[in-house]
Amino acid sequence: MKKILVILGLILIGAAGLFISSCGSGIEKFGEEIGANTAKTAIGTILLNPGDYVNKEVIIEGKIASECPTGGWINVSDASGGGTIYVEMHGTPITIPQRVGKNVEVKGMVYQTESEPKETKILAKGLIIK
Repeated sequence: MKKILVILGLILIGAAGLFISSCGSGIEKFGEEIGANTAKTAIGTILLNPGDYVNKEVIIEGKIASECPTGGWINVSDASGGGTIYVEMHGTPITIPQRVGKNVEVKGMVYQTESEPKETKILAKGLIIK
């Protein structure tokens, strides 16, 4: 009986250690993997030349400027000064907690809305919050 309790105790201590070490990194990943050394596209470049990016996969990096209360979309801005881009997560398996002001990397497909004026947006495939 003592052996079982000791083994269970060790398992619990190990699990707690793993949980604490994974929480300490501050990195949260959602959806598809984003390669560590993958080239990023500036948001300003996408917004100034949307025709070059529509229906293409991009990776952007910036800060979460605003967010849906239920985690279904975010607006991301970067240092390019080109404004913010809407990142859609409704209809995908990605939903994130409130993280306004956090740094983020997004992998997704660029698209434009049908209605005028057309808006350029990204449909998220993967996301990393730092």
